[in-house]
Amino acid sequence: MPRPNRWFLFIPVIPTIIYVLNLLFYPSRDGLILWRREFDVSLDAILPLIVCVSLYSAVSWLLIRRIKPDGGLTRMQRIELITLVVLGSLAIQWSVTRVSEPDPLAGIAWRTYAIKSGGYWTVGAQVQDLGEFIANYTVNAPEYPVHQSRHPPGLSLIYWGGAQLFKLTPEVANTVANWLRPYSCLSDVSTTVAANQMAAGAFGIVVEIALAMLTVWPLYLLVKRVAGTSAAVIAALLYPLTPGFGMWVAQDDRIFPLVTITVLLLCEAIVTENSNWHAFLAGLLLSLATFASFGNVPMALIACIYVLVRITQTEPFWRKFQTWRKRILQAILVAIGSISIWLLSYIFYGLNPIELYKVVISSHLSIDFPYWPFVAWHPWDIITFIGLPVVAITALAGWKKAAPLTAAFCVTLLVMSVLHIARGETGRVWLFFTPVAVAAAAVIIARKRQGEQALVILLLAIQLIVMAGVLRILNDYGITPAKMPAVQIPSDATTIDTRFGASGQIALLGYKVPELRVGAYQTMTLYWQRMSPEPINVAYKVFIHVATNDQDQTRVASDDTGPVDWLYPTTCWQPGQIIEDIHPLTTSIDTHPGQYPIFVGLYDPHGKVRPPTFASPPSRQMYGSILLPQPANVTIEAR
Repeated sequence: MPRPNRWFLFIPVIPTIIYVLNLLFYPSRDGLILWRREFDVSLDAILPLIVCVSLYSAVSWLLIRRIKPDGGLTRMQRIELITLVVLGSLAIQWSVTRVSEPDPLAGIAWRTYAIKSGGYWTVGAQVQDLGEFIANYTVNAPEYPVHQSRHPPGLSLIYWGGAQLFKLTPEVANTVANWLRPYSCLSDVSTTVAANQMAAGAFGIVVEIALAMLTVWPLYLLVKRVAGTSAAVIAALLYPLTPGFGMWVAQDDRIFPLVTITVLLLCEAIVTENSNWHAFLAGLLLSLATFASFGNVPMALIACIYVLVRITQTEPFWRKFQTWRKRILQAILVAIGSISIWLLSYIFYGLNPIELYKVVISSHLSIDFPYWPFVAWHPWDIITFIGLPVVAITALAGWKKAAPLTAAFCVTLLVMSVLHIARGETGRVWLFFTPVAVAAAAVIIARKRQGEQALVILLLAIQLIVMAGVLRILNDYGITPAKMPAVQIPSDATTIDTRFGASGQIALLGYKVPELRVGAYQTMTLYWQRMSPEPINVAYKVFIHVATNDQDQTRVASDDTGPVDWLYPTTCWQPGQIIEDIHPLTTSIDTHPGQYPIFVGLYDPHGKVRPPTFASPPSRQMYGSILLPQPANVTIEAR
């Protein structure tokens, strides 16, 4: 029986309680709180989360109590473990999503198709010629949606593969596509795309959820090899309770933890079995991971640190010099495997990884973030999504009993923070750290008393419930038709009679233009309405040109964005619905005071084609746009 250690209790308790209290009661969004919060959650929304997490935690605790510290699992215990992890993982993902989405499956579909939350389906499902897609990827990447434009082609190929599979089963494709079409309007792709392409979104959803859950299997195998069955069971049961697992459903970054922990499992075989085959497989997995995202490169550092520390544990000092040739060969095999996918892409399709890296990383690094605050905030962000009890135990108690895992986690996280490679949030993109920390913590927890083990599970469950209950991390993918507020054209707006499209399916009914000041930021409001009973099949972009003259060749102010700040594409508009569409306008500093004509129009961002326009006087249709009857009045900014 392990000896009680009262000091161990403070390691996970103190940071978890402080963070949870901040989430619930600290009003400001700074310091420990990095995400938007909502407290007006209904009991109907939060109760399933509390029930699912509580039941899973309780049953997990009962199963852990039945495991003999130094024994294996019986056949029944293995069945119980697998059943609990599978059903519990699904229940947790469902209940967490339901907090912010009344229909979790619909919410997951919205996130998959929405251009703002990924864009991988937008690109991948429409690929017709795989070779041409990969060959021209470097050139086309800047034109892809924001997330896809900053990544290699790997993730979009999941949806390409789904489209090819559904092409073989047209009836199934039609059934799936018909259910999903209403949820695809937040993309910039026509909602009438081929059934197999639409159904590819479902394939991507299933792959993402399945691979995210599959992470538990290599996690169990690795911890079992290094610390025994009891620790392995604890690791497998803790992983679904990590906040990031349940809160980032439908985000493809949840796939990458599977790669990290599988690579470490292969590294364990490299060290303990001197296996060259495992070395090449580890490199191959790293190659696949970087082909999906250059952000996965740190996995290589995690693996290197793990191997180096593990070697010091397993080999006497004198023997290290006898096996150096074997280790060099294994390192070469890892390197060969790491470039294998890239090399094949270059040989067969001409995809230059160096040129592609320059293109996508230059876009990523152009995002301006201050250095010093994010040296702390970036690791803090991912630490909260891993779970404070897990990270606290790993960082403060793991150096003796779980040194390879602890060093791989802590050192790599520190290096990534200091290098300032990340931009924006890391709670999603650094999820590949999660199983490393869970594995290290499980090794420590397995050596503690049952009461201490129960406390860790309880703390992690509380943090998950509170984070999922109040934080809103995936609600900016757009506005669904049901959530679009009803508006009326205000009395101070200028009303006009215009139509866009061959059948006049879109109308611009009014607008409000402020008095523009030189060099100042202001906004102009447009009021649109869908006139046709049939859906709008093109996600048009809106342009506003405050031109120097009615030839519209040069402009003193302009805007070119999706409607409602990209949140509500024309493909989502409902019949008769009026849309209030606000656009920013900043007048150039060299503009002379005076009156300037304003052109407003729509265009298809893919074909760059403007639809036909129709206007009644005093408006005029010109150059595929509408010349508004009220010009912009530009004045000098008052000092």
